Amino acid sequence: MKEFFQRPPLLYGKRIVRNAIRRWLTRWRRSAHISCGAALGDALMCTPAIRALKNANPRCRIHFYTDYPDAVRGLWYIDEVSPTKKRPPRTIWMGYEDEVPQSCHLARIMGKRLGVCVKDVRPDCCVDQKLVEQLRKTWRELRRPRVLAQRRASLFTPNKNWPDESWDTLIGALLKIATVIEIGENSESHVHFARPNYIDLRGKTDVKQLVASIAAADILVAPVSGPVHIASAVRTPAVVILGGYELPENTAYPGNKILYTPIECSPCWLRTPCPIDRECLRRISPGSVLRAIEEVWRGRLPELSLVSQD
Repeated sequence: MKEFFQRPPLLYGKRIVRNAIRRWLTRWRRSAHISCGAALGDALMCTPAIRALKNANPRCRIHFYTDYPDAVRGLWYIDEVSPTKKRPPRTIWMGYEDEVPQSCHLARIMGKRLGVCVKDVRPDCCVDQKLVEQLRKTWRELRRPRVLAQRRASLFTPNKNWPDESWDTLIGALLKIATVIEIGENSESHVHFARPNYIDLRGKTDVKQLVASIAAADILVAPVSGPVHIASAVRTPAVVILGGYELPENTAYPGNKILYTPIECSPCWLRTPCPIDRECLRRISPGSVLRAIEEVWRGRLPELSLVSQD
């Protein structure tokens, strides 16, 4: 409520009119050119809104422009997929940055761009089932659970990144009871564990292989990033190390275990270096993440569970 009165009333009036026009266009538009090339996770969060648009107006031909075409090409409600650089003028840009913080899922904010109400926020992505089966066959002798771990979110959101020393402690503990498969960016500064139940896929997967590896794994553990959205699409449970960058409900999916730190400055959505050295993430211990992974594997997870770090 405080933020509401801090914004000019004129801005709200324009937004109400704009959203009303979008809702009217949803019913009658014959085609929609939609663009989101910023990040893999953002592209996948567009899919619930695009799906809702197609359901509301089946005649609408949908053109989607993204830097990750392999993640969405073939979805029944997208008629054409092209690179972001080929988007025409007046493309609908699917962003949410100018409307946060809000206590709702980001997919619902994206729905407003298209004039639709997003009820089901779970994203979709294309899965190469042959690759999934190939990986399951390759990993079948490895100890379960097979835990996929991603340390980094993106270059644009460093304040989502859990400290490396915490990751090293967690992975060392996991290797005593499970298999760990690391994905994401390659870095010489990261520890490589010389163990038969440790697989390093960092820097070795394209989008299709990344999706297949998440689908073939038992559990994903990661900050909020593209793999978390993929995991929801392919129904792989995830332990999400959230900290306080955003609210849990902004990106929560059924089946996820979320470790959130509600300190005074959260949610911050801060892109510049954190002035308190990511205190919200440093409060999340490797032990608490390990317990969350064990709870997911033992099947004691309810539809949605939030683990709050006091």
